[in-house]
Amino acid sequence: MRLLCFGLDGADYDLVRELLAQGRLPTLARLSSEGTFGPLRSTIPAFTPTAWSSFLTGLNPAGHGIFAFTSNPNRGGGRLESAASRAGAPLWRYLGAAGIRSAFVTLPFTHPPEPLSGILVTGFGGPRRPEIVPLVARNAILTAHPDLRVSRHPSDLQDFAAAAATLSGHVEEIADVCFLALELEPDLGLLCVDFMSSDIAGHLMWHRLDPAHPAHRASEAGDELVQVYEAVDAACGHLIEQAEWLWDEQPTVFVLSDHGMKPTHWLFRANRWLEEAGYLSFRKDTTARTVTEPAAYAPELEDSLVDEQPPFAEIDFGETRAYCFGYGGQIYLGEVTGAEEDRGLANDLAEALAEVTHPESGEAAFEVRRKEELYQGFYLDRAPELVLLPRDERVHVDSTRQRWSETFQRHERLFAQGTAHFSGQHAVTGILAAAGPGIGRATVPPGSEITQIPATILALHGLAAELDAPEIEAILDAAATSPRRPVEGVSQTPVAASGYSPEEEDLIVRRLRDLGYE
Repeated sequence: MRLLCFGLDGADYDLVRELLAQGRLPTLARLSSEGTFGPLRSTIPAFTPTAWSSFLTGLNPAGHGIFAFTSNPNRGGGRLESAASRAGAPLWRYLGAAGIRSAFVTLPFTHPPEPLSGILVTGFGGPRRPEIVPLVARNAILTAHPDLRVSRHPSDLQDFAAAAATLSGHVEEIADVCFLALELEPDLGLLCVDFMSSDIAGHLMWHRLDPAHPAHRASEAGDELVQVYEAVDAACGHLIEQAEWLWDEQPTVFVLSDHGMKPTHWLFRANRWLEEAGYLSFRKDTTARTVTEPAAYAPELEDSLVDEQPPFAEIDFGETRAYCFGYGGQIYLGEVTGAEEDRGLANDLAEALAEVTHPESGEAAFEVRRKEELYQGFYLDRAPELVLLPRDERVHVDSTRQRWSETFQRHERLFAQGTAHFSGQHAVTGILAAAGPGIGRATVPPGSEITQIPATILALHGLAAELDAPEIEAILDAAATSPRRPVEGVSQTPVAASGYSPEEEDLIVRRLRDLGYE
């Protein structure tokens, strides 16, 4: 069995369905017609480090311990998260233990690299210049691509055509790395790659595509986001053709996304709401930092008075009973004040948050989920006590510690840094398409999750492992994927620590804050 697994990072289920109907994604359309297509739920939070960690390990977030790019300092752990702080065995260890070689190219949260039976090119969540193992692969790939990067963020977003070209060019570059991997490893049982450009395009370009977006201007409309999706679709098609030619057999193909992406119409400033409701206090001695730079990628706003972003402030944890940290509406109860163990407080806060109304519809804005409903595993203590899930995913829950005056803010203006930098944000529902040997003509069952993909890939190789989530049995051809032998004795120990210096950590954390992730 030969598998190809393509990550169309951040691809949104609703948008992809529209593009399929328009005939703009021919590779994905062919796979869908020959096999299966449907929605794939992300993790909660629907966030890059969390979702890809579940993809790699088959564990839920409390099983692998990754809830954000940086750990909550009040819940233990180091500052920067990475593969070195993640529990659970990555998929390549199970495959290697069964004698199956694999290549993983620019999957997020694969740094620091570890030796494996195959090739590993580290991805987003590590150094911009990827680390590559083994040495022979590193030499071959960097000789062909000496300026290789895990992703490329357009530097000048006044020209969206050039920005789309930059992102699409990176898609082609990563596809070429995959071609090299196929040639270097002729006996691969799995080639897995993530194209980060589609996620970046979704963040930066939704206001150009969505005419209802508050920051949209008709004179500045464009479909650059779709162009990047098309580039990934084309790259997948070329890789399928190359693999068929090299392997002289039809591969089984997966195309999936780690989460969806929706245009952001409203920002809910969670820490501002908690402050107003009496749950959170900011320190009064915090040094202010004000961001005044307008977004270079939103020229339609240049003639308008640019709002100043308010300063950052530090939370006074000695006086705080609840605070929002990380991405995706994570609400933690105060550790210093003893609120973390107060179930009554958790219930009262959940009820209060459930009564927050949408600024347009007047209906309940959020579904409030408790940690016990969502998570299980050794790292349950690191999980947030509550998670806010917007019922309208055009609402983004902002966890930044800036002193905004409004709780709900219509997202009419884009800045160069922070949460207001992006016109699109992550959503829970991504995509899954699959076709080829071992895949039946079936609909993806409702509720299928990204955490189930490792067990599904193992099943296609006739393998089974003790993971949190079972395979998506409904899409498998039972006759082609049975029997399954267990893979045992696989090390669950994290890879050795990455060795970032304090200065490197500070730089990365500042960058995450500028992106609105910290």
